Amino acid sequence: MAGATTDPARLVDTRTWTTNGGNTFPGAIVPFGEVQWSPDTMPDRNAGGGYAYGDSALTGYSLTHVSGPGCGAAGDVPILPLTGALTGGDPNGATTSFTNTGEVAQAGYYSAESNLPRTITSEFTATAHSSMGRFTFPATTRAGFLVKLMDAQNTVTSTTAQVVGTDEVAGSQTSGGFCGDPAAYTVYFDLVFDHSFTASQVLTDSGQKSPAAVFLTFDTTASQVVQAKVGISYVSTANAALNRQKENSGWNFGAVRSAAQKSWNGLLGRIAVSGGAADKTQQFYSNLYKVFVQPNITSDVNGQYLGSDGKVHTVAGPQKNQYGMFSGWDTYHGTSQLQAMLDPSAASDQAQSLINYYNQNGVLQQWGYLNLDNYVMNGDPADAIIADYYAFGAHGFATGAALTDMVKQATTVNDVRPEQAAEQQYGYLPEDGTYGCCNPHGFVSSLLEYDNADFALAQYAAALGDSADATTLQNRANNWVNVFDTSTGLLTPRLKNGAFLSGITPTTSAHYVEGDAYEYLWDVPNDYAGLISLLGGNTKVAPELEDYLSQPNAGGMYGFLANEFDLGEQYAPDYAGDPAGTQQAVNNIRNSVYTPGPAGLDNNDDLGAMSAQYVWEMLGMYPENPGSGNLVFASPGFPSATVNLPNGKKVSITAPGASPTDFYVKALKLNGRAYNKLYTSFSTLSRGATLAWTLSKTPTGWGTAAADAPPSYGPVFGATGSVDPSSVVLEPGQSSTATLAVQSTDGTAQTVTWTADPAPGVTVTPSSGSLAVAAGGSAGVSVTVVGGATDGVFPVTFKLTSTAGNVIPAQLSVVVARPGDLVPFFTVNAISDDGDPAAANYDGDGWSYSQQALTAAGLAPGASVTSGGLTYTWPNVAAGTPDAILAAGQTIALDAPAGATRVGFLGSATNAGGSGSQGTVTVAYTDGTTSTATLGYSDWTLGGGGGTPQFGNVIVATTPYRNGGNGKQNISTFIFAQTIPVDGSKTVASITLPGQLNQGAIGVFAIAAG
Repeated sequence: MAGATTDPARLVDTRTWTTNGGNTFPGAIVPFGEVQWSPDTMPDRNAGGGYAYGDSALTGYSLTHVSGPGCGAAGDVPILPLTGALTGGDPNGATTSFTNTGEVAQAGYYSAESNLPRTITSEFTATAHSSMGRFTFPATTRAGFLVKLMDAQNTVTSTTAQVVGTDEVAGSQTSGGFCGDPAAYTVYFDLVFDHSFTASQVLTDSGQKSPAAVFLTFDTTASQVVQAKVGISYVSTANAALNRQKENSGWNFGAVRSAAQKSWNGLLGRIAVSGGAADKTQQFYSNLYKVFVQPNITSDVNGQYLGSDGKVHTVAGPQKNQYGMFSGWDTYHGTSQLQAMLDPSAASDQAQSLINYYNQNGVLQQWGYLNLDNYVMNGDPADAIIADYYAFGAHGFATGAALTDMVKQATTVNDVRPEQAAEQQYGYLPEDGTYGCCNPHGFVSSLLEYDNADFALAQYAAALGDSADATTLQNRANNWVNVFDTSTGLLTPRLKNGAFLSGITPTTSAHYVEGDAYEYLWDVPNDYAGLISLLGGNTKVAPELEDYLSQPNAGGMYGFLANEFDLGEQYAPDYAGDPAGTQQAVNNIRNSVYTPGPAGLDNNDDLGAMSAQYVWEMLGMYPENPGSGNLVFASPGFPSATVNLPNGKKVSITAPGASPTDFYVKALKLNGRAYNKLYTSFSTLSRGATLAWTLSKTPTGWGTAAADAPPSYGPVFGATGSVDPSSVVLEPGQSSTATLAVQSTDGTAQTVTWTADPAPGVTVTPSSGSLAVAAGGSAGVSVTVVGGATDGVFPVTFKLTSTAGNVIPAQLSVVVARPGDLVPFFTVNAISDDGDPAAANYDGDGWSYSQQALTAAGLAPGASVTSGGLTYTWPNVAAGTPDAILAAGQTIALDAPAGATRVGFLGSATNAGGSGSQGTVTVAYTDGTTSTATLGYSDWTLGGGGGTPQFGNVIVATTPYRNGGNGKQNISTFIFAQTIPVDGSKTVASITLPGQLNQGAIGVFAIAAG
């Protein structure tokens, strides 16, 4: 077992989570440092981090990196030490050998060997605005540095370079394209050496104006050590030079390293852990380190920085530094809170930085790449980040101005909240709504993100005394209930007419962001009590949650707990009277999802989001509700931990015997008194506190009383309504029956009054009534629905009021369709116009087919297309309306000719990789019999272009690009034809599309029989 360390900086292994998906970087920085001089290795050169443990080649040590962002980023100006003459060809493609043997990766110091067998040892350390390198070459007259100007991770559009005297190079590089966004930035650099170079070359490709690289040669026969200092700036090369000059005027590498590691020890030492396994202790500090890597300082030593308006500004007032690189969707869950708790001064500057950007261009960044607005994800996370900072002790910013800006962004239509008017009108984000910039998609997911932001902002407003906005925002934060479909028990996309999108199953991922419907069901942390009541109460929900959390990252019906929208769901059992379920889930996660070493995380660290999660898990608590300061309990992972707060107070956490086998809670004392509640607040801990845990190998009854649950902030539901069946398909003028049922959720007898509110075009009889519901029981009534003369989807809402409290309305979807008409079944906008590329979202991630590209390929709206002897009609619907069916068990009447032996489908799969997606189709015949067949489709991009058609799919059309929220992506997309056999001695009446698929989703555009 490891004791408390006095030098956590040297214990840190910065290679932790660099590989296998984590994509962090190992290079030397100081907390939030502006320069990240770190290796870029091949063949992997992981996105953002640039390094993979085990890579055997070095492309250079570049000056900027992003810690596990999920897209290619930074890697600006790689500098490659080498020996000998520069070989021919593209200098930006040059590499040398690289090894992990002898590698040292500590907080504030990094060293590695390359260029074997003529080994070069490269060492790095840093200051806040500059970095320093020490390079030990073999004795040679041809020691060299290749400064690459065209080898960033994303496309470089322009460069400059100037050799200054015999020891200095200055220049710039303009790059961009993070996650497909076209916005660009320029990084300026100034590099100086302690030796004069003997030769220098500025290399420019033939026909190009911008230089490609600079090659410098040194003579190391007398002294093998060459030192370098580099400053960068986003303002000018003069500022880059000033940054290194002001902070590191000498050449004492050891002193700079000592100062860098001292700064890390001062920060990391604010949490002292002991008693755990040595590898877990090292992992704890390695992950705590990564919490303080980004955002980065982007202002220079003179206070100048590039604002979001593209102009140069200067920090003012108490603000010390301007920051950039805010990965909002990721970091508000747990990272911002740790940053504020342990470094409130930096967190205050970071809050002020967001406010400054808003003052310059009217946007609180959603995903801020330096000073640039990027809309790669969804939601309005800046509200939660600023509220988190404040709730955890960072108050040194313009708090009142921040509130004004945050409320304005949250209540008006803008680039971050393009759906705001729709939410005000409908109480949800309609799937068929029309929205502007920027990249609106995944509307249930976005609604839940807005709920989190609104809740956090409500907490912040209340803390500042703004009770009116606090109340309004708190009420709006419960809009999740407006997408709760009682017929499926899922949070389901809705249309403007109020109808829930049909065919949504627990594993549906289209329409959601990076997850499926079942995962997003549990993403309501601010009102778990309300959700649990709707799902049947603690007795039903607790075992369901335990099962959901039992195989983290398994997918399907299990939570992907190393992705942001699922973060914190492991604490949901606390709200269901099952704290042992949370304790078990957290123990499982910290020992199987977050593991030590370079390959210990199989998903992106996302600028410290996962690292912060691990730190909280090991402390035994988690900030479940953004902006509130609440900390929900699990159990500690270390026998002892002390948090030394910047205000001088201490939080002492003791849990004797804590281990992967002893993690259930038997008792807790808070400040010496027995404590059974499953949460506390940071304000309580900030005054100094002791948490004394007694743990057990088996579950106990601690914390299981109803009063022990953490607070929820939504309405209490007395009953739920549902309709069986939840959807009926009628021909014009036909009728059908359905049962309206009401289930008690609070254990009291009640009277429920109901009224049917059908869309014009259908009638319901009877149209109103009341039901007596016994305590814990249910009651129902049969209604008759008659279809009108017009084809379409006609929702019927049953409005319910109860003497016991709130009731979720029930919904019946009435589809009126003639045989062969597919339009009423269309559920997804899969095709967009090139002039409005964000208007469709086929795959749930914002991508769609191009209407123009499909037309060029022969699939114009309403066109007939023949494949395999069957003639199909391509959809012809109004722009902005659904144009494809996402297969999810829909039964569709066909106008099939007698003797047909095949039914054909035009479609494709999404999120299906190289192996495609498949499920079972049921064919019903007019004589009452049925048959089944498998319908399978290849992924619409053939797995990103590297696959071949599966299942005998025939390519009907190919397009050279697809559309997304930020424009075109040059990747081929396909439409396939697939047929299934039917009994030619019978007549086909209908087909039922697959209700369950092996993976991904299947979209169907047209059906034919023959």
